[in-house]
Amino acid sequence: MVDAVNSNTVAVEKLDKYLKANGMRRTPERYKILEQALAFPKQFAVEDLEQAMASNAFAVSKATIYNTVDLLVAAGILRRLSVGAGHTLYERVEAVSYIHLMCEHCKKVKLVKDLNFMAYMNARKFAAFTTSYYNLTIYGVCNDCARRIKREKRQLTIANRKKKQQ
Repeated sequence: MVDAVNSNTVAVEKLDKYLKANGMRRTPERYKILEQALAFPKQFAVEDLEQAMASNAFAVSKATIYNTVDLLVAAGILRRLSVGAGHTLYERVEAVSYIHLMCEHCKKVKLVKDLNFMAYMNARKFAAFTTSYYNLTIYGVCNDCARRIKREKRQLTIANRKKKQQ
């Protein structure tokens, strides 16, 4: 709980600094959207954020939410993840980078911490470039979808056999 509070305080300070450096106003809407975005335990879509804002009875326009999310990405508080077919998810930027395992069927994302890979990436140096963070996404099929697909294929095979026998 203390880590979450400290992390949120750091995020608010980051936003303050970004807004001041860019001559932008400190509006209550921006801070409420930040607060709600940080409340998500994992990745979220802007639509999820809209619903959360509405359920907390905080009236804010869709445009304000989208603009603020873009601002939070630019400030280094949130990270944008493209999940294919025009879908985008967001997550808070953590000190630790994760590998994202993304199911191409249900679009679920699982975070995996691979210490060997992280050590390799942290030791990796690039000419004339300083790495801030990395984002590795591996696309495939999650176990739930794989089981469902296998079950559907089996049912289709059984149905085809029955048709041939008739």
